Amino acid sequence: MRRVFLSAALLALIPSTGFSQTVEVVASPDWNRIATESQQILSDYLRINTTNPPGNEIVAARFLKQILEREGIPVQLHDSAELGSGHVNLYARLKGNGSKKAIALVHHMDVVPATASEWSVDPFSGIVKDGYIWGRGAIDMKREAVAHPMAMIALKRSGVPLNRDIVFIANADEEFTSTGALTFVKNHADLLKDVEYIITEATENSVRNGKVDYFSVGVAEKRTFWQRLTVKGVPSHGSRPTAQNPVPRLVAALNKIAEYETPLHVTPGVDKFFRDISRLYPQPRRAWLANVSRALQNPVARKWILSDVYWNAYLRNTISLTALNGSNKTNVIPPEASAEIDIRLLPDTDPAAMLATLRKIVNDTAVHFSTILQPKT
Repeated sequence: MRRVFLSAALLALIPSTGFSQTVEVVASPDWNRIATESQQILSDYLRINTTNPPGNEIVAARFLKQILEREGIPVQLHDSAELGSGHVNLYARLKGNGSKKAIALVHHMDVVPATASEWSVDPFSGIVKDGYIWGRGAIDMKREAVAHPMAMIALKRSGVPLNRDIVFIANADEEFTSTGALTFVKNHADLLKDVEYIITEATENSVRNGKVDYFSVGVAEKRTFWQRLTVKGVPSHGSRPTAQNPVPRLVAALNKIAEYETPLHVTPGVDKFFRDISRLYPQPRRAWLANVSRALQNPVARKWILSDVYWNAYLRNTISLTALNGSNKTNVIPPEASAEIDIRLLPDTDPAAMLATLRKIVNDTAVHFSTILQPKT
């Protein structure tokens, strides 16, 4: 269940380097008001169903546009013709004095599907319950979508002198094909040419007991490499089994992939991450994280490190079996069975090498691989 704690910790999103060094008297933001507004806006935003497909992010973009323009922050909507019906990218900028390069606050407006029967509340209700705001997208990533513009609004209301512009970008279609951001970068390089830093998802900051342990900085990212596996067979009635049933062959291939453990690989950025956070842990964990490559040779240390699903993903290519398709009726053997797998590659992994490895593991020429989503970088 997706949920987000009621919080208006917007200061974490306002970098100290964004303020002018000139000492000026400015109004202190009304943080209670900002908090209340943020909570209401998040609830309202969660009620906008941007499940992708189809996305329909234009409704979300108009919602955000209205909030920003009410505060005197101009907004532009872009790329609707290229992205297609219901899709649009949003761009806004709070001007500074330009003495330093801009900071961009970036989020995607679409969300993955929600199965209502698996939720204790309506996933598009935005309901406040037990001190949390509930809804699909409350974590990925409509909470940032509210924190970002509310940080801009707090800055504007306070009159804080900025030596950087603050840019706000809301992208369409991240969850399905990632075309929103790619289209924006391709079409609007002029709007991004002065951006030095980006604040977005996937660089979570560690907070314990209300205190920030560290701020994460993303230096690279894993790449999406979705694959479809297809086996063709001969259709038949379920009461007359045949050796040409494609389902068992597909299942056998998927089982081989599921049992395959991808090798551990410590990239330079990940090595530095673990070394930097090691000071937060007692011994012997501090020593393990200070030299994670060596620690992974220690069975006890390895088990502890890999028990964290995020750390495990930092340290290897991952493969998740996610979608299966066969017959649409219990008593019919289908002519074809297929599956989709979600592969996430480390920055230095060759996609062709990964595909060759999977084909070798499956070792069945009847199983055909086709790429659904190729790494974009």
